[in-house]
Amino acid sequence: MANITSSSGISGLLGQFSGIGAEQIEDLLKGDAIPKTRAENRVEEIKAQKTAWSDVKTRLNNFLSKIESLQKPEAFQTKIVTSSNDKIATIKGTADALEGKYQLTVERLATATNQVGKKMDSTTESLGSSGELTLKTADLDADGNPKSFTINIDSGDNLKDVVNKINKTSKESGINAVIMDNRLVLTDSKTGNRDFEIGGDMAEAVGLGAESTKTVGVDAEFTLNGIEMKRQSNNIDDVIDGITLELKETSKETVHLSLKNDTDKLKSSVKEFVSQYNSLMTFINESASVGDPSAKDNKTGALSGDSSLVRLQTELRNLIAPPHTLGSDVKATELGLSISDRQGTLSFDEKKFDEMLKKDPNALKDFFYKGEKVAGETKPKESGYTMQLKEITDKYLVDKTGEKGVIASKFDSYELAIKDLNKQITRFDEVLEQKKARYVDMFSRLDQAMMEAESQMSWLASQVASFNGGQ
Repeated sequence: MANITSSSGISGLLGQFSGIGAEQIEDLLKGDAIPKTRAENRVEEIKAQKTAWSDVKTRLNNFLSKIESLQKPEAFQTKIVTSSNDKIATIKGTADALEGKYQLTVERLATATNQVGKKMDSTTESLGSSGELTLKTADLDADGNPKSFTINIDSGDNLKDVVNKINKTSKESGINAVIMDNRLVLTDSKTGNRDFEIGGDMAEAVGLGAESTKTVGVDAEFTLNGIEMKRQSNNIDDVIDGITLELKETSKETVHLSLKNDTDKLKSSVKEFVSQYNSLMTFINESASVGDPSAKDNKTGALSGDSSLVRLQTELRNLIAPPHTLGSDVKATELGLSISDRQGTLSFDEKKFDEMLKKDPNALKDFFYKGEKVAGETKPKESGYTMQLKEITDKYLVDKTGEKGVIASKFDSYELAIKDLNKQITRFDEVLEQKKARYVDMFSRLDQAMMEAESQMSWLASQVASFNGGQ
């Protein structure tokens, strides 16, 4: 007869005499396995908690990105600009630029000074002589004298080598060199009515002597709102505070330029910030929920009772609509940020925001973020609404040298707990295997004893029957 085994590996023949077989032994082991089941359930609970914290981390990172976007200058510098002819001139502005309309006529563009050397026979043949080439620029040194640069030329150098040597000093001298039609051409990197001088005993050898030609740059000339002006550059940023005009072409045509605040983009950034906060807090509230303890089928959140989550929940609620903000006299409610219900939902009143933006855009900007330069410090002194919120998110997200964020520390503790529980589960498995072997051995011996007893009883019965028959 085949020896059939159960799912637990116990022979199906066990219990033929005692009635205690694989099923009964497995029932006995169920009681012994309760501690293992508890450990396995605890592992699943911890995994669920870790998953919940992972979701908190994702939402908190998304919220942080919205916070940081409101700290960037471009969030407030965005302007709507128009030009009736952007081929002639354009306009742009910073966050401090006031809205306005301007009429511009460009009479002359600024040009750069350049000197064109005489045509050389070759750009690759050695010059055959050595010496110095000196450059005197229009820029002044600390003593008020023109900046001077000396280029040392070797007899084996050719015109291309000279170009490379001049350009090595370009960052400091502002003079750039190129070869055009076998001519050495030097150009000032700055435009306007400014000059430079070429000297040294190698000036003639490289073609920058008497036969070279120089064209001195001129200033830009333009009329803005009826006022005639001159500037060295075609990018003019010192006429109107926070505004840069770019002149592109001369023309008798009057170009109409305008600049106004792009309130829609800024409002969109604030609305995204509010939406992400509400998404984060909704998830935190659900994860921290204790449900209805009086209900029989009460369901609690995955992180119910987690003190770290409750602390995060409290800190965010206390700071999201504060009565006062460090570094600003503006209140959150004045620009439309307020708590609208008992769940802590943040609402945004766009009408109030528009009124504040129109009334004092700089105050609104400083409310969100303000960076002040401090003498002797490389980093600015930072303050504002977003800085306070960022401090909270950083505490949970940022891992510093020798110090982990709250969430990273949580993950570490979860991993350690799971590792320890898995060790316990392995030990439970070993103990259960030992107990199963003991049960199988014990009841196998019982079966054997009962089988032998039955065999003896059968023999005895046959002997008695034989004896009676003999009478």
